[in-house]
Amino acid sequence: MPYVMYALGFLWIAAGAGAILYTDDYRAFLAALLTRLERLWLAMIPAGFGLLLLIAASSTTHPGFIGVIGFLGIVKGVLIYFNPGGILEIGKTWLNALTDQTYRLAGIIALVFGTVVISWIQ
Repeated sequence: MPYVMYALGFLWIAAGAGAILYTDDYRAFLAALLTRLERLWLAMIPAGFGLLLLIAASSTTHPGFIGVIGFLGIVKGVLIYFNPGGILEIGKTWLNALTDQTYRLAGIIALVFGTVVISWIQ
């Protein structure tokens, strides 16, 4: 299971670096992803990552924290799939309204979180 945590950590680092270095391309990629994929596939992405985090949480030094992040990912996937109150459309408009600095801040947070996850692997 540590290999799963390494893969997820490096994915977070890669996503964060992409958001920082290629902000406009990253924004366009997310907009295209949200418009082209069906809601089922959009829901499976965070739910799948959340399930992987829950499964691999025991291979870290802080399994409770990683488990909570995994559970939140699964909840996010369920909310995207069932779309209560049009939350997906609200999220799309909110994401389109963000500034470049906000995308870069999200990239910094992803970089830090990916690094922390990798450093917590036993």
